[in-house]
Amino acid sequence: MACWHLGVRFPSSLTICLLSLLAPLFPVLSSFPLDVLVGNSVSLPIPFSLPSAQVQITIIWRRNATILATGNLCPNFTVKVDPSFQSRFSVDPMHGNLNISDLRTVDSGIYSVEIFPLGSIVQKGNITVKVYEEVGNISVVPPSAVVIEGNGLVAFNCTPVHGFVSWTKDGHRLGDNPRYLRSSGYLQIRDPLRTDAGVYSCTISNPFGNATGTANLTVYYGPETPTITVSSSQEDSSEGSFVLVNSTVNLTCLAPSNPPAKIYWNVADNMDRDVPSSPVLQLHRVQLNQGGVYSCLAINQKTELRFRNSRRINVVQAPWGSPRCSVTSVQNDSALLFVCSWTGGWPAPNLTFQGLPGDKEEIGASKLQSLLVPPFPAGISGSKITCLGHHVTGQANCILIPEAPSGVTLSFQASSDPKGGVTMQLRCQGIFNPVKIEWFRDKHSLIPAGSHYGLSPDKMHLTIWNFTAPQDLGDYSIVCSNPLGTQQSNLTIIGPSISEWTLTNGPQPGTASLTWTVPNRSAVTSFMIQMRGPKEHRSAEEWSTVEVLGATNRSTTVVGLQSQMAYAFQMVPYLGSQAGNATQIQTLHPTKKKAPPTPPENQHHYLSRQFPNGKKVESSDSWDNPRWSSGDSDIYAITYEEHLHRYLSPATLPIGIREGTSSSPVVRPGIRTVRNATQV
Repeated sequence: MACWHLGVRFPSSLTICLLSLLAPLFPVLSSFPLDVLVGNSVSLPIPFSLPSAQVQITIIWRRNATILATGNLCPNFTVKVDPSFQSRFSVDPMHGNLNISDLRTVDSGIYSVEIFPLGSIVQKGNITVKVYEEVGNISVVPPSAVVIEGNGLVAFNCTPVHGFVSWTKDGHRLGDNPRYLRSSGYLQIRDPLRTDAGVYSCTISNPFGNATGTANLTVYYGPETPTITVSSSQEDSSEGSFVLVNSTVNLTCLAPSNPPAKIYWNVADNMDRDVPSSPVLQLHRVQLNQGGVYSCLAINQKTELRFRNSRRINVVQAPWGSPRCSVTSVQNDSALLFVCSWTGGWPAPNLTFQGLPGDKEEIGASKLQSLLVPPFPAGISGSKITCLGHHVTGQANCILIPEAPSGVTLSFQASSDPKGGVTMQLRCQGIFNPVKIEWFRDKHSLIPAGSHYGLSPDKMHLTIWNFTAPQDLGDYSIVCSNPLGTQQSNLTIIGPSISEWTLTNGPQPGTASLTWTVPNRSAVTSFMIQMRGPKEHRSAEEWSTVEVLGATNRSTTVVGLQSQMAYAFQMVPYLGSQAGNATQIQTLHPTKKKAPPTPPENQHHYLSRQFPNGKKVESSDSWDNPRWSSGDSDIYAITYEEHLHRYLSPATLPIGIREGTSSSPVVRPGIRTVRNATQV
């Protein structure tokens, strides 16, 4: 658009040329708002289109409320800039742009332009201009600060501020807090807390750059009231309410403080001069007398505050094992006394009976008793009575069952020494609790026992030394009683004897098997196996002992016999060196083995006259070969080997056809001796 000036009209080509020359000096910016750097120039365009008609147009430029320039833009250019701005401000006569050179920070603001076309509507537009300086180097004053928690305030000033200010603490954005006061580059913290300590960063940023400065804040605080924790080398209370004797105990005093507080201990033993001034107090192999109150004092030398706290340490000793229960007969065996004890603990454990009627009486530390008198509750026999033990280190219990005597039996066991002396042990078994035991022999009491008898401490076992027969044989009895009932058992001991026995051929040739039984009440310590061989010139009394066996044996096998011979056996039971009655004699006959038939090709036929020892007639039970006649002679089918066996002695037989081809001599049975105790 061409503009007319007081009678001067510029050609369009000249106007375009002039605008091209001014463009580098006054660049036209199209963005709103405009951010510009100090020292640069800017051209503010009219933010709307001018009327196209050739009418008079009046223009006014303002910054905020201040008029910068005013006058006619068309047809004649008469716009004048306020004298106070003429050095750096001008108006483009062609387009009406406001040109500003050598920008300063004071040039920031809202620029408005008003157009008054003659006979038309007034138009107005705004352009916001922000002029920024270079951010430069940022510093925070003071660079470090030290305060006491809750006292006064602390302030940081961030300079220079050439843009937007943001604060962070330890890398995190500083949030809103009523104790924080922020203004431009200024940060104030009232009544600082320990949580306010850290590194504060101030960042200045604008469209042309950013920079950061830091400062450190230290807050002294504490000490707080100390807390004392207890740990032990042994497994004990998780809450630390007690420690076990002889354990290593660590007491730790914790008092939050900055700087760390000095720790001082005051121990239960005021005579202990070796108390360390450290957060951990260690007690080695702590003893019962070290229990008591332990105090911890924490001092902060910066805040000049001090606080003390105390903790009671209970040193305890666990009771030994578990509670022990017992029940005894009292008041002439008419009442029952229940006793429960749990010793070795400190403090003493608490004991209670469960399942027991009546009053309980504590008769001392770690011991409880209860007396039960007739009439007894129904079902008390066989019922479970429990003693519960409670201690700070744990709990345990014991169980007892009062029982009327039942199932009482007597048994015995005899043993002998190398000289033949016998020791007899009688044992009582049964169900009872408690029990009073009395022993009798032939209905006479054995109490006091005397040198010949011995009773175990619980009277369950009776020992008879130098037991002899028949003096010590006979009836023995026992009476078991308690306030709940009585039961008796009898036992008759008889001398050594064998009730029955058998003799058979053994599993191998030349062996004999013997088995025997013994009466239940017979006292036996050994058995002798006696044998009489086949030689006819020996007398009937000539017996040889081939084995001596212990009392627990009930069978044996004798080896080394000649299978073609007969042997007589008997058994003799012994009690020590005292022999019982020998058994009935039994004979082991030789085994009869039938020879297999000779194959026909090995048979030979002889006339009877060819055998000088032959007979014309043989009995059928000793000669089973078929016979036939040939003339005046009887002919028998017989092998040569059979002939030799029938009519020659064994010593004259050829080696190849003797019965049993082994050349070893026959082993004579020997004597085996076995010494064992007897359980009958």
